[in-house]
Amino acid sequence: MSKRPQGEEASSQRRGDRVTLARALSKLGVASRTEAGTLIRDGGVTVNGRAVRDPDRWIDPRTDRIAVRGEVVRKHKHVYLMLHKPAGVVTTRSDEKGRATVYDLLPDETPWVFPVGRLDKESSGLLLLTNDTRFGEAITAPGGKVPKVYVVHVDHAMTFADAELIRGGMTVGRNTFRPAVLSIDPTDGRRIRITLIEGKNREIRRMLEALGYQVIGLHRVAIGPFTIGGLPPGGVRSLSSLAVRILMRQQSLGGES
Repeated sequence: MSKRPQGEEASSQRRGDRVTLARALSKLGVASRTEAGTLIRDGGVTVNGRAVRDPDRWIDPRTDRIAVRGEVVRKHKHVYLMLHKPAGVVTTRSDEKGRATVYDLLPDETPWVFPVGRLDKESSGLLLLTNDTRFGEAITAPGGKVPKVYVVHVDHAMTFADAELIRGGMTVGRNTFRPAVLSIDPTDGRRIRITLIEGKNREIRRMLEALGYQVIGLHRVAIGPFTIGGLPPGGVRSLSSLAVRILMRQQSLGGES
């Protein structure tokens, strides 16, 4: 059995085209790395005709023949989708409680894709899905600074003082949240617009709850250059290839335009 490369050899292979088998399946659009690891350990994957049960086995996707359950894996065309997630739908492939998932909303012919970040069950709005791991990492990387815009309804009008606390960054328990851009609707102080450049778990809800507000509705309207526009709840459409290229170029330049 091949061992994981170490030292200079490992560094050279990471810079080249050799990757672990689990990573290869992810890059080829077969499954997430976690799902690929399970598939490999269960004996569902062969490399050059031989079963491999080690997800960390190093391979070269250019020359090694990979098959999943007997089907040779070929690289899929990259897919970029936006979905208007309704409230009450969970952002997982399957749910042990039998609840509807975002995958139930995708057309039957959709290839394997993964959600880029998440929206909790109670939240609605824009969710991106893709089989391009580089694109997913560009959106979610902590240093990427891709803005996410939310419209939030709370149970009572927000005060200027509380808005300033969120704008300056907050610490809630052991979590520190970075400064956010926030504006209050001048016609209804219960309606606020928040722009984040990070996406910690339930960040907006936790900040607002710490300040004594109850979130009535939380709706994401934009991620970077992608906006939900008039896409109806449950609707799916492809992203603009130009917008994808622009975002990837900006991220490769360190977020500069």
